[in-house]
This record gives sequence, C-alpha cells and structure tokens, in this order.
Amino acid sequence: MELEQLSDEELVARSRAAAGTPRAIELIEELFRRHYARVARWCSRFIGDRDSAADLAQEIFAKLYRGLDTFQEHSKFSTWLYSVVRNECVNAVKARSIRPSDVGGELLVELADQPDQSDLSEAVERLGDAELARLLLNEALDETEKAVFALHFGEDLPLQTITCLLNLTNASGAKAYIVSSRRKLSRTIRRWLAREQRELGEGGSGNGRAR
Repeated sequence: MELEQLSDEELVARSRAAAGTPRAIELIEELFRRHYARVARWCSRFIGDRDSAADLAQEIFAKLYRGLDTFQEHSKFSTWLYSVVRNECVNAVKARSIRPSDVGGELLVELADQPDQSDLSEAVERLGDAELARLLLNEALDETEKAVFALHFGEDLPLQTITCLLNLTNASGAKAYIVSSRRKLSRTIRRWLAREQRELGEGGSGNGRAR
C-alpha cells in the first residue's frame, strides 16, 4: 500500500512497529510532510516573523519525533498535534523578550492613572522600560493572561483569533483575560508608583524594579 493511502494514525502505528529501521523513518517523514505547512502557518500566526516561525516549526517537529510515543491512538493524530503545537507556540511567545512596543508602553502609562504625577514624572516614564515592563507583567499576571496580553498587544492578533489559538472556553474568550489583565496591571503599577513615591519622600532614588 502506498504511504499516501495510509491514515495518520496508521502511519504512527506502523512506524512504531518498525522502530529502529529505515522504514520507520520513511513513515514518520510522510507524516511530517503532510502536516508541516499547517504547523508552519500556526507558528506564523503566533510569532508573526516568517523566519522565526519556520525555525519554531522545525523545533516542534524535532520534539514531535522524540515524543511520538506519547501519542495515544484512541484520539486523532491531528488533535494531538494541534495541542502540542499550541503549547509550544505559547511557550515561545512567553520566552520572547518583551519590548516596550510589544506590550504597549503607552498602555502601562495609561494604567498608572495617577491624579498627580508631577513628582513622579520620571517614574511614570520608566514604565516604558523593557525590563520594568517584564517585571510588572510577571508580578501581575498569570500564565494565560500573559500569553493573551503578549499575543494581543505584542503580536497584534485579534481577540477572536487568540481565543481559538489558545482554546479558551470561557464565555468571553480572550476579551475576559484582557479585562482582567488591565485591572491587575493597574493595581500593580499603582503599588509600584506608591513605593517609588515613598522612596522619593525618604530621599531614596529608587531602582525602578517591581518589588
């Protein structure tokens, strides 16, 4: 039987039966050939940059090759593949360095929302600093909120797309996470500014870190 006539699940089963032989490699290569373009598109939707997405797709297939034994044959291969790709893409987004433009430095300043910032102008300006932005995000948000926040403000993905990509099942999807993220960040930034103000009042210079 030609490889093209075999289902994904049959390819996996036969590759396991032929483990350690050239035939197993041939079967796995056929499996990956079928899905590489789709995986690359998924990666591109997450990462945005085509070259980085291609590199990530290759890394994902290398991991899939090593972890193919974890596939449970009672489910469809494509379902398992999508879950692996989604997790790897989300991890890749979280691992990327967050620049002020990625997270919206203007948004962080907006969320400060202090009635009188005259004596904190330098502190407010530092909200656009990349390191401080990362610290505040890590302090304020949980893992899902950080992923949604980075994809929406960093990668400029629509909320509906993010809802599908992250398989969010709550009623409002990614929008709910953006709302909660803004609320949490606002509280965290206000606390940080209050600490800065106390240090200024005590004659300290402050170090700009979220403590």
